[in-house]
Amino acid sequence: MAISDQKYRGPIEKPSEVYPLVLDSLIKAKGYTKQTFELLPELEQGNLKHLAFKLLSRHLTPKMVENKSFAKKQKRIDAANTKELINIVKEYGWVTRKSLGCDEKFRTVLILRHAPKNYWKQVRELIEKEKKAKRISGYEYYVIDNHLKDRPPLTKKYSDFSN
Repeated sequence: MAISDQKYRGPIEKPSEVYPLVLDSLIKAKGYTKQTFELLPELEQGNLKHLAFKLLSRHLTPKMVENKSFAKKQKRIDAANTKELINIVKEYGWVTRKSLGCDEKFRTVLILRHAPKNYWKQVRELIEKEKKAKRISGYEYYVIDNHLKDRPPLTKKYSDFSN
């Protein structure tokens, strides 16, 4: 589910291939060579690397934006994932990496954050039940609740939650 959730959301370009080009360009624009850049203090190198990543991420276009058929396919995947996850949570409770007993990250919140509108009522009932049973973290509840409210700007960060 987690893999299919991101299938058509990812960028067309591979960030790992484009990032070195952006960083090299930024290094040259700042008047450095690769050799002089490597002699800079770690903090300064880190700042330039962070800026390169920031510049790169602004220009990555998700596949869904470029291709409407990808968006339609992703919507079908989101609906199937949501339906399946609702059934799993109803039967077994909130799904976490720990409850699955695996090392792979499994973000229940991510899949439910992409739930189509026709599932919102079921998702609302589910997260309220899981919150009452204390199986969902405050942050996960907040992020899914935000989606169910049609995604107004998020005002809190993960670090604002104690769980």
